[in-house]
Amino acid sequence: MDLTVSYSYPSSSPCASLHQFYHSFPSSSALAAPTPIIGAAIETRRSLVLYPLVEYLAATKTRKKEIEQEVARQITDIAHEAEDVIDTYVANVARNQRRSWVSKMLHGVDHAKLLHHVAKKIDNIKVRIDQIYENRIKFDTQEAAGSSTDQELQLLHKRRRDVEEDDVVGFQHDTTEVINLLEQGGLRRNVVSIIGMGGLGKTTLARKIYNSDYVKNRFYCHAWVYVSNDYRPREVLHTLLKCLLTISANACYHNYNSSSQNKKKPKGKGEVEYDEFHNLSEEKLRDKIHDCLKGKRYLVVLDDVWKPQHWDDLQDAFPDDNKSSRILITSRLKEVASHASSSPPYYLPLLNQEESWELFSKRVFRGECVPSDLELLGKQMAESCGGLPLSIVVLAGILANKEKSYWEWSKIMSHVNSYLTQPETQVQDIVLKLSYDSLPPKLRPCFLYFGMFPEDYEIPVRDLIQLWVAKGFILHSDFRITEDVAEDYLDQLIDRSLIQVGRRRSDWGIKTCRIHDLLRELCISEGREEKVFEVCRDVNILEKTKPRRLSVQCNMSDYLASSNKDYSGTRSMLCFGRDSCYNSKTKRHVKWFQLVRVLDVPFQLSREFKIPANLNMLVHLRYLRINLSDLLSEYFGVIGCVIPESICNLWNLETLDLGRDRSMVDDGYVAFSSGMWKLKRLRHLHTDGPVILPKFPNVESNTMWNLQTLSYVAVHKKSAAMTLISKGVFPKLRKLGLHFREGDKHKQGVGHFWEHLPNLKHLNTLKIYGLTDIPTSVNVFPSNLTKLAVSALNLNNDVMSTLGSLTNLRILKLRDREFPKGPWYESEFRCINGFPQLEVFQMKDLWEISRWELGKDVMPCLRRLVIAKCDRLTALPNELWSLTSLREVRVIRPSESLKMQLESQPMRDGCNLIIDVQGGRQRDDVLY
Repeated sequence: MDLTVSYSYPSSSPCASLHQFYHSFPSSSALAAPTPIIGAAIETRRSLVLYPLVEYLAATKTRKKEIEQEVARQITDIAHEAEDVIDTYVANVARNQRRSWVSKMLHGVDHAKLLHHVAKKIDNIKVRIDQIYENRIKFDTQEAAGSSTDQELQLLHKRRRDVEEDDVVGFQHDTTEVINLLEQGGLRRNVVSIIGMGGLGKTTLARKIYNSDYVKNRFYCHAWVYVSNDYRPREVLHTLLKCLLTISANACYHNYNSSSQNKKKPKGKGEVEYDEFHNLSEEKLRDKIHDCLKGKRYLVVLDDVWKPQHWDDLQDAFPDDNKSSRILITSRLKEVASHASSSPPYYLPLLNQEESWELFSKRVFRGECVPSDLELLGKQMAESCGGLPLSIVVLAGILANKEKSYWEWSKIMSHVNSYLTQPETQVQDIVLKLSYDSLPPKLRPCFLYFGMFPEDYEIPVRDLIQLWVAKGFILHSDFRITEDVAEDYLDQLIDRSLIQVGRRRSDWGIKTCRIHDLLRELCISEGREEKVFEVCRDVNILEKTKPRRLSVQCNMSDYLASSNKDYSGTRSMLCFGRDSCYNSKTKRHVKWFQLVRVLDVPFQLSREFKIPANLNMLVHLRYLRINLSDLLSEYFGVIGCVIPESICNLWNLETLDLGRDRSMVDDGYVAFSSGMWKLKRLRHLHTDGPVILPKFPNVESNTMWNLQTLSYVAVHKKSAAMTLISKGVFPKLRKLGLHFREGDKHKQGVGHFWEHLPNLKHLNTLKIYGLTDIPTSVNVFPSNLTKLAVSALNLNNDVMSTLGSLTNLRILKLRDREFPKGPWYESEFRCINGFPQLEVFQMKDLWEISRWELGKDVMPCLRRLVIAKCDRLTALPNELWSLTSLREVRVIRPSESLKMQLESQPMRDGCNLIIDVQGGRQRDDVLY
């Protein structure tokens, strides 16, 4: 039976999308199909039909007209209701299919009633769709008449300039850096860009440079033009020409007048008759600007550029006469800078605490002394603005007009973000309206999802991407893995200065990210308005709502006991409480969330907690995260925890995360039944303890086509890992963790494991725990392996020679975690050949190594070296310092002799040496 629909994406009309939606509902015969088939069909409809509706809703957000917003709300409600009807039906069908034959007979009447009820609801939805579709002419007319006026746009731009161009501090270093960039580039025309989020002070910095003596003395003429998101090329060109003629009236007018047939005398010094240019075409205006600048050294500032095409439209107006002319661009988008010039842009940083306090006190007290009782509170308020000058200026303006008392300021301190986002501050227009409205529709739900995380939360990128995929935010590609597309989405949000990079991985990839508090509050506001998600805190725990996506940021036990929300349509629940959520009604709670797709409960569960047997009711679940650390220690035997069949019946599950506490890796195994292989859509499996993989049942379809991540897998006689890999059960596996135990390492058959490892053609990351010996043949490793992490390995010459022969290896992490001492170690650590592509090399807890030998031309691409707690290592090889690619050397808890050598070692430019004597608490990502 064919349940797919033909659809040409995207539809330009919301009503056309509704009409497609109308004809996409499943027929009665389709509704009778098996549950997985129905689920696949529903997913097709969501991606091909509902997405254009979402795109339209995003587009209407650029225009705040009441009629448009009302229609948008109607479309949202219809889309949600239709989704609920179909998903509820699928959940009921799945429940019916689990019944016995007798039970199905007894519930036959109920099932017939369900079909009738669904058909009735679908008919009702179709009527409402028709009503909107029939009103399309009226809506389209009002849409055309309701476009934003020039006066509104000009008012918005004026408000923006009033804030961004206000006097700020902390630009001394930034000014010097940008001027240094302007000095570079030689005689050719060069473009320098200043990149940063809205309200950061890009315009202020550019204005400071523009008005500096440096510009006045170096450039013959200079001009400033505001481009803006509401880009109108002809107006920008006309404004630029007007600016040039006004500033350089005599010289520029003479240049123009000498080539003009209609010569006119200037009206006076500094005045020019430029009205005659008003009716010129864009091409003619470019020519006039080009003539005006030709042969001169000039500086032109293009302020607030939003698209690469804007530069394409304007660049022909700027001649390149080998006069060292410069174009200075300010933008929120890295893409603009990369398109305009190959030179790296200047990323304007947030203010530090001292600069924030200086700006805050300057604006609030206006040169007066700061009262001693307000200084500490004032510094806390300045710090709460997250280093954003716009926030500091606005907050300071609010406080400057209030009584300067500790009691008055204390009231504001606990609600800083709510004060900053008041309509009269215009912060929402400046920071969110322009940046958010300019986002492509595909990025908008991804951006709004950041509002679901707590304030100042470091968001793990891996979790974020898997959540996006589970929510269906990422457009499917036939040529790329969905997670890779999601990483591109995140990069685009970072390049648009909306998201900040937190910690980086060892290979400089992004490990965590975060969002500025002000943007987060605005995400929450937009999410609430668009019915995208709801954040539950202690202050609103009793509100009666019907959340679509729910973020619980309060005591979980109190929430479950007190909440009276309607969860019938809830699709996502993220929990950030730190208490146990166990109570006697856990089984009832499962019934509340029958349509949920994402369930994230990351905190530790009570020892009394049992995974509910009715969890398999959540047939739509795609992402499940539960911390099983305590459950592992409860069983504490050869098998630490048996995953119940209720989880194995979640046939839509894509990510199963059962904890990642590496300290639990020795406390017990995690065991699945053979029902695990029913999870055909599973993409990622993460566990606290090593997983005992069951044998694959004798069925026709014995391949896990979607599985990409397995961490960690037990390799011993009770695990079917070796057999499964040899049979090609995991053809798309990209990341694999292997766990060996002392008693199992030399069991018969384990050695054959290496024979089958090369079958994993897509494997790029391999982590091995607890194995002292590996084969010395390079052929036992997958050809695409780029990252290898090994603990407790015998680092003899043959092993290092083998690792050096892995031509694609870019990251190597070695650690002796399990066995601090032993006869398998040689005191000399030799890397005498190979490692042609290695970029990151980490050594940790290699206590016995006293000398490291590095051959000539070995590791030529090495960029980062980390050495942690190698207590007997006395020196680093001299060959290391000749590596021209080396950018960072980090040494943690070095021996005294190694510390002395490093302190006397001269470092070349571009290489950073970091010596951490104390060491502190090192994250496990030094190896893992």
